[in-house]
Amino acid sequence: MALTSFLSGQRRHFVDLALRLVEDNKFISFTAAFSDEGLMNLSRLAQVVKDESPIDWNAANQFIEGKKVHIVTTDFETGEAHYLSPQRENWIRSVLASSSLPLVTRGRLKLRNRWMFDGGYSDPIPLKKAIEDGCANILVIRTRPRSVRVEQDTLDLIVSYIYRDNQALASLFQTWHTRYNQVVDLLEKEKELNQSWSEIAPLHELKSDGYRISKEDVLDDYHHGLERALEWIDQNLEKLYNQDKT
Repeated sequence: MALTSFLSGQRRHFVDLALRLVEDNKFISFTAAFSDEGLMNLSRLAQVVKDESPIDWNAANQFIEGKKVHIVTTDFETGEAHYLSPQRENWIRSVLASSSLPLVTRGRLKLRNRWMFDGGYSDPIPLKKAIEDGCANILVIRTRPRSVRVEQDTLDLIVSYIYRDNQALASLFQTWHTRYNQVVDLLEKEKELNQSWSEIAPLHELKSDGYRISKEDVLDDYHHGLERALEWIDQNLEKLYNQDKT
């Protein structure tokens, strides 16, 4: 959703949307955790984007013309990653599919005749996909500090048990943290010939990485992200200038 706002050129759109939703009891409701919509109601997100905080779809589609843009989702049957190229007619639905988490939201969403959910399980940091697509200068924007590795948590164990009849899905939830850590290891390795990547990452764990979030948490993380981005630009200004000249 943040990327969509960025591509549409609407500065602060996503953070303003987050500030609107974070204290909206129609979006986050602990009493609805076991309902069809789950703890976080993605239908409410879609409604707010459509009626109250619209995306400039003309600007977004114009900006991506001639570029490769992918939204990552996970196939609910096979556990494989899907890299969706958003179009105006399915863009927001692709975003919702990539945000669907078992037990947290409605769990899955049908798109292109396939049930899909959060791409973070099948490809949590799609660095290898970018390399395979021929990208040479890659910027990875992180939501965890660079040094942090993740461990399997209780939710992963619960969901892997729930889907124990589907070995592909059960295995996916049991091992996603291993795949995440492998990509983090790759980010720290020396680059291959004709490949370059760098990172913008927080210096500490984000305050809004959870379900009990305040507006102050969102704003603190937003300002920290701006600071980290400006630091990255300052450190890479000469490189960016030379690339622009060529």
